[in-house]
Amino acid sequence: MKRALYCVLRAIRLTEIWRDDAPGERRAAFVENGNIVEIHIQRDALWALGECGAGRIDRKTPSGAYVVADDGSELLLRSKMGVPDGARIMFEVTREAIAEPGRNKPPEVILREGAYEHLIGKDVLWDARMASLGQSIIKAPIAEGFDIAIAGQSRVGDVTISFQRTKAGLVFDVDGIGDAFAINMVAATEIARLLRLYQVGAMVLIDFVSMESKTQRTQIAEAFDAASLADPRPFERTAINGYGMMQVVRARPRPSVLDHLFGTRIAALSDETQAYWLLRAVAESRGFGVRSVTARPEVAILLDSPKWAGWRAEAVRLAGADMVVVADEKVTGYGHVHVAQS
Repeated sequence: MKRALYCVLRAIRLTEIWRDDAPGERRAAFVENGNIVEIHIQRDALWALGECGAGRIDRKTPSGAYVVADDGSELLLRSKMGVPDGARIMFEVTREAIAEPGRNKPPEVILREGAYEHLIGKDVLWDARMASLGQSIIKAPIAEGFDIAIAGQSRVGDVTISFQRTKAGLVFDVDGIGDAFAINMVAATEIARLLRLYQVGAMVLIDFVSMESKTQRTQIAEAFDAASLADPRPFERTAINGYGMMQVVRARPRPSVLDHLFGTRIAALSDETQAYWLLRAVAESRGFGVRSVTARPEVAILLDSPKWAGWRAEAVRLAGADMVVVADEKVTGYGHVHVAQS
């Protein structure tokens, strides 16, 4: 007797890393079957997780000290030590600076021993971060992945999921037409996707449509768990209470994509984001004439500052033409780049 042959069909995941670097801002996306599922950003103006540097003890606190790095930035050391104020130290970043609505939280560091020339830098850390995502890396734009973040809203059929950053964390509101259980089931899956897409950590509060049935609330929470399996970052959550509220907590060693985009603002791109994106536009522009960068006055000051000189030079090199910055308080959007006719 011949054995029957069975063909088992399995979903094949085709994964790639789309890398989209520009002067001062490195960004990449983890892509499955052509869909962006994670976005990663590292900005050169900020200390990166794992980066090492040197500085001095500026002032002590009951639980540690504030450190002034050699670049003039302030960092927080959360451990007691027997060195005096003004002492020179080397450190390693254990949590990056986090911009929240209305405030900036400084990076946190620990003391590190070793020679200064062996300190780990941004290039090594970014390459290691890319290697942890996968091997197939190609250059491709990922700007479309920011659309939902900028809108602050995702729509799946008749279900609307709105979200907003607060000092306490990210808050989601679920709304829709029809059966509450069906609406919440869609929302649970979509919110899990967004948390992974934008690498959101810390506290997340989800306001589902309220349901009286405890069994249904449990099913919605379990649907969120199932949709989160693809996200390698561990989390803890509460049950959904009778008012439809569920809290999710993750570690936040880095800013989320939303933190990067909006900084200390709630629903408007930060000055830094506008400046980075204008330099990106210069670097990607084509033509032979001078690039005129028109920006809001605050953004223009940032672009012309000494700290940004290296990134300006890199944008000019990539464009193959010089650039000038024009301040205009009436400019729309985040500004624009004009290529002069030569």
